[in-house]
Amino acid sequence: MHQFVISYIGDLLKAQGVEHDEWLYKAGIAGETLDDAEFLNAAVADRLCGTAIVLCKDADLGLKLGQNLTVASLGMFGYALMTSPTVGSTLKLLLRYNRALLPSVDITLQHNERFSQLLIKGEHLPKSLQRFYVDAMNASIVTNLKILAPHALEDLEIELSYPSSSDTALLDAIFGDCQIRFNADRCAVNIPAQSLLVAMQTSDSLAQDIFRRHCDRLLARDSHAGFVSEPVKRELLDSRSFFPTSAMMAQRLHISESTLQRRLAKEGTKYQRLLDEVRYRLALEYLHNTHLATDEIAHLLGFNNATNFRRAFKRWSSMTPSEVRLKSVGMSQPEE
Repeated sequence: MHQFVISYIGDLLKAQGVEHDEWLYKAGIAGETLDDAEFLNAAVADRLCGTAIVLCKDADLGLKLGQNLTVASLGMFGYALMTSPTVGSTLKLLLRYNRALLPSVDITLQHNERFSQLLIKGEHLPKSLQRFYVDAMNASIVTNLKILAPHALEDLEIELSYPSSSDTALLDAIFGDCQIRFNADRCAVNIPAQSLLVAMQTSDSLAQDIFRRHCDRLLARDSHAGFVSEPVKRELLDSRSFFPTSAMMAQRLHISESTLQRRLAKEGTKYQRLLDEVRYRLALEYLHNTHLATDEIAHLLGFNNATNFRRAFKRWSSMTPSEVRLKSVGMSQPEE
């Protein structure tokens, strides 16, 4: 997580009477940790944010943070986002730089005939912390679209996994006419497919190239404590039906396997978790967009039989492959 995100959280806490030093003390974080690092790894960020939630006792803290995370306030990352040509290209960059902003949250982009679905996940986190990150990301996305591409908000839908509260004033102020569905089985921003083509009002191809290259260099610094999970996932996605072992992946990234494991641990993840995430993403792609049988999908995803694939898929999604396919494309009979 970049320091500027932490600084905004600190400002929100101070407005509620929580001093900076008290926050760090309760989180068990030395001030030098924040002073010396431009980026904070997922574990430190989670401790700081989790402590902030406890200290302020404000269920809307994530929404308030998201309102402050405008592209104009996010430094080079914000400039890279705001100079993108279209909403669609901006979302792709958001996926690329998400770990610099909210490192404990996984964001994926899926497409169907009606929507591009920005899925926000952090199941490994406590529910209060997961909600904090989801609210921050949702509020930031909608706040920035209001400024840079307001037409993209037409027919936009928000799915939230938590119930509605008695006071929805802040939600209404942020999301306006967007349709909000509470108690959903996932957290997502559903953007109409045509909205991806909406031009960004601040688009600048030359500046965008400069800012993007600068951001990539920031994330590639050896002193940076992580973000190796993103190139790992890209390599796994490119691998498709042949997934490398962690040792092979380390070789591809020109680091030792122990270094790979250590960096992933600092980001709060493991190689197997990333592999499962990629397999799940590809499984959904095959189930939504092809008529491949379950055993064929299992083979493509590197499982030695369909039974093991079904068991893994049920663990990932709480549904069977057939149930997902029936739900998404309306097949009359399950294939299993």
